[in-house]
This record gives sequence, structure tokens and C-alpha cells, in this order.
Amino acid sequence: MKKYLALVLPLFAAACANTVDVEDKIEYKCGDQVIKAEMLGDDSMIANINGINNVLVRTASDSGRRYENNATQVVFTQSDNGNYLSIKGRNYPLCQEIVR
Repeated sequence: MKKYLALVLPLFAAACANTVDVEDKIEYKCGDQVIKAEMLGDDSMIANINGINNVLVRTASDSGRRYENNATQVVFTQSDNGNYLSIKGRNYPLCQEIVR
């Protein structure tokens, strides 16, 4: 047993050492939908929608930033024209930042 622990312990320590910092937390209202967005330091974001966390990764975009999760079909785009949300093909109105 101790032999296996000696093999697993370094892997566990290495996994714990890899953390991603939250760079910014912003809330948006996109029509009737509210998003709590956490922008992460690895070019991804966590979009909390209806109490469910969706991890979105940055993808190629012609203008601005585009984050998406193919499994949940959530897309969030940021550009000079504003921020927009799409969930399973439904496009929400322009997202407005909620200032508290």
C-alpha cells in the first residue's frame, strides 16, 4: 500500500498546483436571462445561468471574443457592438452589465 501511495502522491500534488485565477466577475442581463460570468486567466469563462455553471472556452472570432461550450450549446460573444448570449440556438437581446 505504501508503495502505491508513493507513486500517487506526486501526481496528486502536481494536479493541485495547477490553478486558474479569476480575473474578473461580471453580471449581465440579456433580455430575461441573467448571467454571472467569471473571466478566467486561461482564456475561458464560467457562465452561471439559472444556477448551472457552464465552462466556456475561447474560440476563433472575426471581431472581439467568442466563448462557447459545444455540449451545452452556450455561446457568449464580446465585441465593440456589445455582448450577446445564445443558448441552444436562441439569441438573446443585447446583454447589459448589472452594476451593483
